[in-house]
Parts: sequence; C-alpha cells; structure tokens
Amino acid sequence: MHKTEMRVQWYDCDRENILYFGNFFRYVTTAEEEYIRSIGLTHDILKEKYNIGFVRVKAECIYKMPVLYGDLIEIHLRSKIENSTFLTYSFKFYRKNEQVLLAEGIVKTACTILGNNFKLTKIPSEIAVKFMGDIITNQ
Repeated sequence: MHKTEMRVQWYDCDRENILYFGNFFRYVTTAEEEYIRSIGLTHDILKEKYNIGFVRVKAECIYKMPVLYGDLIEIHLRSKIENSTFLTYSFKFYRKNEQVLLAEGIVKTACTILGNNFKLTKIPSEIAVKFMGDIITNQ
C-alpha cells in the first residue's frame, strides 16, 4: 500500500469549503503518480520505452464524510493486476492523524498501445513485476 499526503486547497472546494466531489479523482491521480514513481516508473518511461499507457475504463467513489478546505488528508492506494491487461487501483481517503475513513473507491485502467486507437495489450512483464512486487511486499 502506498500513502500520499495532500492538503485540501481552497480552489478544489465548493462554496461550503467542502472538497468538490469530482476533485477526489484529481487527488487519486496525484496519489497514482506518486505511487508509480515509488516503484521506479513514470508515465514518460511507459510511453518512451514501452509505448503503452493506462486509460481509465471505470471509476467509482463512495463519499462517507466531508473533506474540508485545509484538511491534511492521506490517500491509501493499492494496485491489482487483473487478467494481464487491466490494472485497478483501490483508494481510501483519511484525515491525517484521525484515521477516519472519508471516502473510498476504485479506478480501473486498461493497458493500451499508444497511437493505436486504444488497442488493448498485455502489461509488459517487467512492469507487471513492479506492480506485483509492491503488492507482495506491502500486504
């Protein structure tokens, strides 16, 4: 499991100073980026070395409690490879130091060949090992 800390910014909130629901996925994307870097990858490496990308095919979020302007939150992110083509991230939002669940959900991605009309492809074994190695070491 990878943890990313972020402070909720004013521009991400609605009139009531509550994190706007759509911005949860921006925060998850940031957590994903940090996670990918932590296992030695970047989106540039995936593009330049492997000519692949991970497109979103499904996203869900269940909102449990309001996340407020100025809150220091912690996003817990886990990855799971499904049938060698799909990579799913599960995520949970917590207010830092309280460990109260604020929101949870999933983002499912599909490995595709870039520039080929989103043709599905298997996740290269070198990449899959990095994702699976994280799962094994962090259980």
